[in-house]
Amino acid sequence: MKQIFKSIIAHPGRATGLLIEVIIVTIIGWIVIEPVAIKTTTALIPAGYDYDRLIKVSLSRFSSRSEKYDSNIPTDNEQRDAAYDRLLRMLRQRNGVENATFDFSLGFESSSSSMSGIKADSVFKKDDEECYVGVSFIEYKPNTEYFTTFGIKDINGNPFSEPNNNGNSYIIGKSTAKSLCHNKSAIGTNLFTWDDEEKSTIIGVTEDTPYKKGSGRTAIVFRVANQEWASPEGIVMRLRKGVNPRSFVDKLINDMPDYRSGNYYITHPQLLSDIREESFSSQKRELIQKWIIVIFFLVNMLLGIAGTFYVQCKTRIPDAGVMRAFGARRSLIEWSIVGEACLLAFIGWLIGSIIYIIYLKYQGFPMEFDTDSYIIRIIRPIWYDTKLGRYSVIGSIILLLLLTTSALGAWLPARKVGRVPIVDSLRDE
Repeated sequence: MKQIFKSIIAHPGRATGLLIEVIIVTIIGWIVIEPVAIKTTTALIPAGYDYDRLIKVSLSRFSSRSEKYDSNIPTDNEQRDAAYDRLLRMLRQRNGVENATFDFSLGFESSSSSMSGIKADSVFKKDDEECYVGVSFIEYKPNTEYFTTFGIKDINGNPFSEPNNNGNSYIIGKSTAKSLCHNKSAIGTNLFTWDDEEKSTIIGVTEDTPYKKGSGRTAIVFRVANQEWASPEGIVMRLRKGVNPRSFVDKLINDMPDYRSGNYYITHPQLLSDIREESFSSQKRELIQKWIIVIFFLVNMLLGIAGTFYVQCKTRIPDAGVMRAFGARRSLIEWSIVGEACLLAFIGWLIGSIIYIIYLKYQGFPMEFDTDSYIIRIIRPIWYDTKLGRYSVIGSIILLLLLTTSALGAWLPARKVGRVPIVDSLRDE
């Protein structure tokens, strides 16, 4: 370490340029890595259900102008529901299917959404004001094995057992339950409190499940679908273990004409994993663009450091020759050059980070979250929820990347310096 400091002090000019480069890259790193790290973490939040084993088909109806339309069949809701039930039974009997259930427009990975505010536990009061949590609704039809089909777990990690629902009760996610009743069970309490006469009893609590990929931490409420105005839009099938989902879809496409009931039929089979990726596609493109920028600056830094030390090779060869003449090993010479680069990277990171933190202070430390509810952030904390956690993690990531690129960029020319014969290295002395 003493030799490294002496080398830097003896040649301040060549260290200054590299130091300035690292400071600039550090500041840019803070700007580009923070949103990348946050969005990547949000995208990696577990789905909470077995999407990799799920296939969704859409329910459709022949037009009255279609040749396949049967005008003798009634078109009332009762006939429609009966046709849907027959299609559900037919798909459950298909080889390779473990379970199947109806899927509504308010469901996982849906482009539609419905939200409401619920009054939170008084323990979350802030500035003596009543606190509310926004919840997203997911609709299901009771006694159709909805939770079993999706593989949703209870708060203990076991398969959720669907309780009987009279149509006016609710099943909620773990975060929703904690928001309502922080230190006790939410089962048996009312979800909504604005009307004491209207019962909205909570009858079950599931593990947390984001509404869709990239939506972050979501407070979920499962409610019974009112089929008078919200009929199922599809059927979701859960495949047995060992069944290849894509092969299953290919075979199902060939057999589609067999799945018809009256004027209703199934269409557009899709893997739910593909639907997840499709709903996340716009965010994914943005995330990839940000990762490209990060990689671009890291590669440029690597090349810059390597180029700086390559240029300095001739000036370092005499120093290496003197050290070799006094018995220094090649590895010591090489690692002293690498250590010098890492030390300069650390100093540059420290200076650049201080500059950027001062800038953030004047900006009021703007914080971007995956949820607007501070209550959800308290219940399900993630590293970027607090200033200390966020800037410690981001700073550590930047430092690790700088040290890695600095070490690699210096090691390549250091090998050349360390392997020069003693006679050649001392020729110019």
